[in-house]
Amino acid sequence: MLTKGSRAAAAALAAALALACAPAPEAPGARHHLYVSQAASGTMAVVDPERGETVRRIPVGQLPHQLLPVDDRLLVVLTGSQAVAELDPAAARLTRTFLTAPLPAAREDGSAIAGHATAEAAAATSCAACHGAPGGPSPRYVGERPIALLALPGGRLLVAHVRSGALTELDLATGAIRRRVALEPAGEAREAVALALLGGEVLVALRPKPPSSAPAVIRRLDAGTLAPLGDVAVGPDPVALLAMPERGLALVSDFASDHVTPVLPDAGAGRAFTAAPGPMGLLPLPGGRRVLALDYYSDSLSRLDLDSGEVRTERLRSAARSFANPSHAALSPDGRVAWVVSSGTEGHLLAVDVETLAVVRALPVDGLSFAVAVVPGPAPLPPAP
Repeated sequence: MLTKGSRAAAAALAAALALACAPAPEAPGARHHLYVSQAASGTMAVVDPERGETVRRIPVGQLPHQLLPVDDRLLVVLTGSQAVAELDPAAARLTRTFLTAPLPAAREDGSAIAGHATAEAAAATSCAACHGAPGGPSPRYVGERPIALLALPGGRLLVAHVRSGALTELDLATGAIRRRVALEPAGEAREAVALALLGGEVLVALRPKPPSSAPAVIRRLDAGTLAPLGDVAVGPDPVALLAMPERGLALVSDFASDHVTPVLPDAGAGRAFTAAPGPMGLLPLPGGRRVLALDYYSDSLSRLDLDSGEVRTERLRSAARSFANPSHAALSPDGRVAWVVSSGTEGHLLAVDVETLAVVRALPVDGLSFAVAVVPGPAPLPPAP
């Protein structure tokens, strides 16, 4: 199990990753398959719940994190390769990559990066083409650390970067960078870590570099111009934003304070829900009144009722074992099952009944996996031996 003190050591655990074994009963719900971003191995796993196994692993680049379905495509942000990878989920293949920021000409100390002046670097669409490749230059993880994706009207894709605190707007059709927006810090809050679209506003979570007790903010931007409209103060470590337009609010989970807080653009922050320690991903449940919070540090799930204010928390365990570090989740097509990524050093993809919060199935994936997306229909067949 990972603890608060082990966040900085997470990358070092990648060498000790292990696949776990789990039973494979009949898959619940409508037929579908799943994509899991496996950050430590730089791959996307295609998981077939009917067979109970990973049927394909697609190399994409360093530190694949957030997933974003857009039309018939699936986008994954490559946090360690300063890029976005686009996949065809029906065919289970990588279609293209594109950079989220220009390649720098010099290092932070001012020394020139000779490799970036070559024709090969000018044509690169991901830093994974060099960094992380066998025999490639160090370091393995490079760039501005893109972390969050948001689709905007007009074929635009917005990307938030942790290291620079900048936003990049890309053309989804071409992958070209349209513009870059440098966000002004709010006190110590300068790392852009999460995005959401609410009405005509883009919400950006800006946090101080952790660990910190300084406040973070939710920066409000005009969705068309990306001009700033104001800030809403929140806890020090926001990690996920969930827009709920039918309620006119967004929810933000705070890793440090154990709170999930409503943010109303015109009224500031509302009364917070207290989840179990380390709330991370947020998943809306059918009906529009309940939300599942993934409680990373407490190996738990908290179901929040936005109408009654009730919070129900259950540990992630089955009759056979407990599961560690839930990070993100996706809903099955029939809405009865939440597929939860258990991202400990032994990774699992867990089928959780949304009513009872019981783990009904566990499938092995890589340790230190991050996010999951549900794709309706059967999984592609594995490659022929």
